[in-house]
Amino acid sequence: MSSIDQARKKIKALNSTYKIVHVTELATLGKLSGLREKAEAAVSYYETILKSLRWVRKTMYTSKNAEAIEEKNVTALAITSERGLCGAYNSEVFAEIDKLIATLGDQVNINWIVVGEQGHRYLTNLGQNISKYLQFSLENIDLETTTEVTADFIDQINKQEMDALYVIFTKYLNAVQSEAMCEKIYPDIPEELDAESIEVDYVLDFETDDEQVEQLLLENYLCGLLYSMFRYSVASEYCMRRIAMKQAKDNIHKQHEEAVFDARKKALQQKTGELLDIISGAQTIRKEEE
Repeated sequence: MSSIDQARKKIKALNSTYKIVHVTELATLGKLSGLREKAEAAVSYYETILKSLRWVRKTMYTSKNAEAIEEKNVTALAITSERGLCGAYNSEVFAEIDKLIATLGDQVNINWIVVGEQGHRYLTNLGQNISKYLQFSLENIDLETTTEVTADFIDQINKQEMDALYVIFTKYLNAVQSEAMCEKIYPDIPEELDAESIEVDYVLDFETDDEQVEQLLLENYLCGLLYSMFRYSVASEYCMRRIAMKQAKDNIHKQHEEAVFDARKKALQQKTGELLDIISGAQTIRKEEE
């Protein structure tokens, strides 16, 4: 195969790759809005539950202060991607994992629950204790699946097997920006900006014990919070994959321009060589005739 044929073959391959990358970019971009809307709806839900949970906890702890629990057994949920091709998405989550391990130290037992093959491989290489590997697609996750995950956490809390619950996920900010973060969601809950007074615009009237009401509210709060984190994570994954595809497109476009220039240069060199051969042959014939 001549050098020109090789250059043309390379240009054809780059054109095909560019089309595939472009379609992937458009597909990920089209899903972002729907994922963001579902995440924001979950935020509205758990924030409403959070108001009631704050009020109930305030009434329960009026006469007695809640004692700080020493963290010996910690459960950590790490949400990573199942596939690659999403830029720095997984590496930023891995950095948060390293920070949490360093912060808690060797004296704390961390039971890892991981979502995504990338996180499972990373934690395995670190020699961490993976108590559960959740093999489900974040894109297709529903409230039923999230409720099952939350029920396992509530069961650990009731059996006093968990002193604290951390979640490492990626917060979707906008179509070009995401942020990996680690949040402690149990036993701590976010406080209101004005911690002096907690007011509600409705009346909470219940006949069951305060502890049972608190557990019910906590379960619903964690379920909504986890669902939003799952949705934000998959939206962030698509966001980072779209950015990676955009960078790949730019790289392919640059390679395509270089390949076209190289093909034209080689074609010109070939034509110039053929022309020089013709001229040289004509001069040789003329000398022989003379």
